[in-house]
Amino acid sequence: MLNTKKDDFLSYLKGKNLLITTHDSADLDGFVSVIVLKFFFENFFSNQNIYLTFSKLSKYTQNFVVKFLQKFPDFNFPSKNDENFSDIDIIVIVDTNNIEQIKLSSALNLEVPFIFVDHHLDLKKNYGRNITSLNLIFENYSSTAEIILELIDNYDFNLPIPYKYLLISAILTDSGFLKYGNTETIKHLLNILQNGIDFQDVLPLLENETDISKKIANIKGLQRAKLIRADSWLIGISHVSSFSASVASTLIKVGFDVGIVYTKEKSKYRISARAKKNVCLKTGLHLGKVFNGISNVDGGGHDGAATLNGENDLERTLNEIIDSIKRTLINYKPL
Repeated sequence: MLNTKKDDFLSYLKGKNLLITTHDSADLDGFVSVIVLKFFFENFFSNQNIYLTFSKLSKYTQNFVVKFLQKFPDFNFPSKNDENFSDIDIIVIVDTNNIEQIKLSSALNLEVPFIFVDHHLDLKKNYGRNITSLNLIFENYSSTAEIILELIDNYDFNLPIPYKYLLISAILTDSGFLKYGNTETIKHLLNILQNGIDFQDVLPLLENETDISKKIANIKGLQRAKLIRADSWLIGISHVSSFSASVASTLIKVGFDVGIVYTKEKSKYRISARAKKNVCLKTGLHLGKVFNGISNVDGGGHDGAATLNGENDLERTLNEIIDSIKRTLINYKPL
């Protein structure tokens, strides 16, 4: 599918001044996708300006950058541009297809079109300036970095070693070190690793000592966990003040089939959910679709991982999520 669209995508961008960006608190996949895509555009196109910008980076991404620069001290990460972007013709938004996750008022105030490059569930929202026919949204990819890799493939483009390390790192982290990947994920990794890169040489860049605040959040999340049983499936519900995604993953590790964790600050709240991959495959559970189906909130994600942001009516939202998940699990009929 990507091969049938990438020529149209690149043809449209030719000769235009581009701004590349990603979601707020950029994870490694979003950050790397922006960096590699900018490098590719600068070498593939000519006589056009290529800008990038981030609202901020996640703490994990910041730690990765420090380690990466220790290994490649001569590598120059492009700094975010502080221009007013007055000459921008189009915005390329990577690793999300939800405008609400973009915290860049200077970019979004431009009356220019934008295109999504993403691997999450296509929300199919009606954004007036989105050129939907050129969107590269493919949920069957475990990372946006894989879409970027395929985009630049077959163009005889020589990707330098540091950029290959970046792509490998993004693919590994967003696929949960292949836990949420598929056969194509492995093929994409092999495609890069065949060029003289030692897989074990990449892993130290991705090691991250858990800080004490996250450890405390995980412990408190387990202490507060409430068990809901749906036939033979176990759903865990908890709440913390931060690190909801990490706590949801911890619930899965200790034995729950689905983990749901919320954080709340005044009227606003955030809900993170995780589900075991085999549960999703067996029952058809898709947390991204569940979250996207909740009214008056901003939510979405993958089958086994999803996030939702809302305001007011936290209890109603939680009940809708739990009821939807229970219906899917209970209606599962083993072969």
